[in-house]
Amino acid sequence: MGRRRKSRKDLPERVYSKHGSYFFVDRKNKWHNLGKDFHQALIRYAEINSSAYVVTRLGHVMDRFIKEELPKLAIRTRKDRFREIDNLRKVFGAMRPDDITSQQIYKYMDLRNAPVRANRERSTLSRLFQCAIRWGIATQNPCRDVRPNKETPRDRYVEDWEFWAVHDIAPLPVQLAMQIALATGAAQGIILNLTHRDCKEDGLYIPMRKGGKPVILEWTPELRALVERCKSIRTTISSVYLICNRHGQRYTPHGFKAMWQRVMRRAMGQPTYNGQQDVPSPVIEERFTFHDLRAKSASDHETGEHLGHQSNAMLKRV
Repeated sequence: MGRRRKSRKDLPERVYSKHGSYFFVDRKNKWHNLGKDFHQALIRYAEINSSAYVVTRLGHVMDRFIKEELPKLAIRTRKDRFREIDNLRKVFGAMRPDDITSQQIYKYMDLRNAPVRANRERSTLSRLFQCAIRWGIATQNPCRDVRPNKETPRDRYVEDWEFWAVHDIAPLPVQLAMQIALATGAAQGIILNLTHRDCKEDGLYIPMRKGGKPVILEWTPELRALVERCKSIRTTISSVYLICNRHGQRYTPHGFKAMWQRVMRRAMGQPTYNGQQDVPSPVIEERFTFHDLRAKSASDHETGEHLGHQSNAMLKRV
């Protein structure tokens, strides 16, 4: 058995990141260059491995799924699905699909110690079985008889004073993102991807995830003023993004999350990343997440239609 990874635990077995590229080392110790793009590397990895053997195990189904189905998904969804598949592979990868029982899946979920993540992995496993049935590798989907864990809906409501207290100590990009989230109810990833091209004559177009129709917010003086303020971000070059860094590039989810965490630490009167406590006293008593602003937007607007949900039941789970 090889040594456990100390970093990049999201990579498949025998795949390594070196000099900005990804490499797969086969059993003959031959190195295959998978390219520099992570998701394309996964596809290439699946192509190399799926051609070497007959598809009989669930792990083989996973490889084919990564090759054929994963590219159809949004980038963020691909990353989540691959992480879930990586966890499932450790337990079910070497098993024949028709040998896997509902009881085994229940046991896996019980031992997961993360009920919500277990639910997501159950959904991914069910999707794998659907593909296996379509490809003639399995005859039944045992996930159908497995009930998901109970999830507790978010109940954190951000009061107006809390919103503005955090807003006032945040850097300009975070302030703008907070205001856009409150006005539109859009998720963080959508806000970071907004460009000036989304500002059209009839309003601000908010793209929806998973192929949904965009939500159009009609122009108001406040919304126009907010978009104009986005243009006040100082950059070395012009940018197409409404919210960008000083180099005119969009914030990555990881980068924005780190910036948000620093703001929260300041708001709670805790030392920031440099160990200095630059806020004399806490301005709020309880942390809240950026996603909680989406829930606040849904609560503050009467209908919640701007969130793009197709049913009122989804509003209760925002």
